[in-house]
Amino acid sequence: MPTLLLTLRRVALAWVILLFGAALILPNLRIQVRSHPAVKIVIAAYWVLLLIGTPIPLVRHFRRAWREAPIAPNRTIYVIWLCLETACAAGLMAFLLCATVAAVLVALR
Repeated sequence: MPTLLLTLRRVALAWVILLFGAALILPNLRIQVRSHPAVKIVIAAYWVLLLIGTPIPLVRHFRRAWREAPIAPNRTIYVIWLCLETACAAGLMAFLLCATVAAVLVALR
C-alpha cells in the first residue's frame, strides 16, 4: 500500500500552486469586483492545511541533516550552513504563522 509522504518538494510545490492560484483567482485590491466567499474558504482551508503540513517535512529534513553533521566531510561549513538553513526555516514558519494570525484578525474586524 503506497503511503503519501510529505517531502519538501511536495510541500514547496503545494505552496507554489496555492500562491499562484490565489494570484490568478482572487481579484486585485483596486478592482471593485469581489470574489465568491466559497473561493475564499477553499483558499483559506488550503492555506491552513499547508500551514499544518509544512513543519512535518521540515522537522524530518533537519533531524536527518543534524544527525549527519558528525560524519560530514567538511563539518564546520556543514554546521554553519545547517544553522543558517534552520534559522531561515524557523523564520519562514514564524512569518507564516504571523501572517495567518494577522489575516484572521483582519477578517474578524
